[in-house]
Amino acid sequence: MQEPLISIITISYNCVDSIERTIRSVLSQQYSRFEYIIVDGGSTDGTVEIIRKYQKDLAWWVSERDRGISDAFNKGIAAAKGTYVNLLNAGDCYVSPITLANVEPCLHSPLVTFRFMEENSGDVSRLAPENELDIEKKALLGHQATFVQKSVYDAFGGYQTSYKIRMDFDFFLRVLPHCAVKAVDLVIVRYNAGLSGSLRHRLRYETEGLISVFLNGRRPNSYLFKLFYQPLWRVFMYSLKQNIKSVLRKGRQQAGVNPEAAFKRVNP
Repeated sequence: MQEPLISIITISYNCVDSIERTIRSVLSQQYSRFEYIIVDGGSTDGTVEIIRKYQKDLAWWVSERDRGISDAFNKGIAAAKGTYVNLLNAGDCYVSPITLANVEPCLHSPLVTFRFMEENSGDVSRLAPENELDIEKKALLGHQATFVQKSVYDAFGGYQTSYKIRMDFDFFLRVLPHCAVKAVDLVIVRYNAGLSGSLRHRLRYETEGLISVFLNGRRPNSYLFKLFYQPLWRVFMYSLKQNIKSVLRKGRQQAGVNPEAAFKRVNP
């Protein structure tokens, strides 16, 4: 039986300092059955020149103004011909040249999700709970470490352009009640957060999440009151947790503990 074709989509915008390592990470894969698509939002900083260096190895690429991340995702998905689609943003990298070869034997469900490591902090993502009944928790998947069958996009549509940050959370909320997800305990991506941790960003992040849950979960109207007070509370808790993590991380470093130990255990 022939191995499935995997479509890898990278979206970019003015990321001249990070796009090349992502491209090299993909093109170095030893798995042969993949196509690589790049959707650039009309970069003006030299990103396009780097993409052109590798265009002979790309299945398709474009550089033009778009309506944001969701629109760029959707363009790439529309061009994809693979059985599975993986969204690997500029700045993100596969952990090794055999990542796709390790992923392929696991591709037997509509959605297959793995772990990823946040590059700056060394934190490894949680393993998504396959049997979680709470759809809000189940939908917290990292798109960069999740492989989605193209047929799922064909059936349920792509990403809502009204969301600027949590379009992937909204997508998973829509499809998970209908599609099985397989969770594999393997770190496959080094993830570069990229987005600002500012108060404005966190407010938008939490607000978009609440709106998405309300619309997809058909919560009672009283749930909308959370939009007025819950985001501020969650932003405060997020900031507190980040500060605690920072202190603990510095303590580990001073004690000589390698923050990438978990990554190396999973990927020797």
